[in-house]
Amino acid sequence: MYSVCLHCRASLGSTESIAALPIGRRIAFDASKGRLWVICRACERWNLTPFEERRVAIEQSERAFLDTRVRVSTDADNLLPAPHVQHKLDALKHDAR
Repeated sequence: MYSVCLHCRASLGSTESIAALPIGRRIAFDASKGRLWVICRACERWNLTPFEERRVAIEQSERAFLDTRVRVSTDADNLLPAPHVQHKLDALKHDAR
């Protein structure tokens, strides 16, 4: 797993909120399409995670989503507050249709 942004080379940070995804302070996932991104806080670009490391992290992200209240929601996106505030993780659940 990479620890810097593929676009600007800034550090993606770390978190303990999603055990299968120890990098990133901001993530986005689409469980229906099997996609998981780490969003760079410096350049705001999305970094797609390696395929072989996504499945478990997406399942854990989905569980965190179900256990957390939704902060902001549209038809396709749900922005979640950090499931564990001390780890400072923001997650975006994206449902592409």
